[in-house]
Amino acid sequence: MIKRLKTLYPSLITEEESQSKGLYRWFMTPDNQLLGILEAEINEKEHDLLDLLLTPYLGAYPPVTEREQSWYDWIFEGTNFIHTAPKEYRFIYFTLSDAPDDPNDFREAVYGMYSYKPVILFSSQKHGVIIEEERPDEEDAITFFEMVEVFTSDFFIDVQFFIGPYLRDLNKAHDYHAWMDQQFHHIQHFNTKPVMTYVSAVPYLMTVMKDQKVLTFLIESILKSTIKDEELLHTIQTFLEANSNASLAAKEMYMHRNSLQYRIDKFVEKTEVDVKQFEGAIAVYLVLLLKRQIDLA
Repeated sequence: MIKRLKTLYPSLITEEESQSKGLYRWFMTPDNQLLGILEAEINEKEHDLLDLLLTPYLGAYPPVTEREQSWYDWIFEGTNFIHTAPKEYRFIYFTLSDAPDDPNDFREAVYGMYSYKPVILFSSQKHGVIIEEERPDEEDAITFFEMVEVFTSDFFIDVQFFIGPYLRDLNKAHDYHAWMDQQFHHIQHFNTKPVMTYVSAVPYLMTVMKDQKVLTFLIESILKSTIKDEELLHTIQTFLEANSNASLAAKEMYMHRNSLQYRIDKFVEKTEVDVKQFEGAIAVYLVLLLKRQIDLA
């Protein structure tokens, strides 16, 4: 991408080359590469196009704790691996309508929703990620719609959240972050909901995803450990194609209804996606069709 842009904008520079940032308009590429283009080289229409293809970068607030710096180095730079790994983690991406006057107030508002202080990293003044390193108890579950209301009422800032799945393998954190961040930028162009999960985003994402590696990441994020259990996946697909009618699906599979229900419960437990609800059902069904297509390729 950068090589192609360089042919259109000879002034294009990266952060390492920068000598006069004030004369440049800055962007972040989908793979988190910072680049600047001389303002004089960009006309008004090109401004809109570049804002669509890239993420405008206004300068990020730096990490404030050693833990935040470790996560920043690992997911943004791919360096300084985090040795004290959490048992599981997930990324919550956010975008703000305006930059907060004081980022510390923003942090305190987020901290107030948790029983501990999660990692908060800004990739620009209006965009960043909250990293949860502990899964909250049911009674302490974070209600992101409440958080939206807090920012609207207390800071007069609109916020959108994109909630990722829980992961255990820290080795995947760098690639997972790059993938999730890119998809968040995609869905923002046609999503107006203040809170969206990786499950509810599936129908949107499948309209823009082309690369097989990216599609595979989507499949893995939904199916998790069930991805190789063909018998279980066949059962779930049959259930969904029977309009989520367990009796009809069991009849089609020559199976007792209780056995079918056991398999459905097993899938829900392993994936944390409720296929008995519309949102989960459509996401899983589309992903199963996509998996079949890739397997046959």
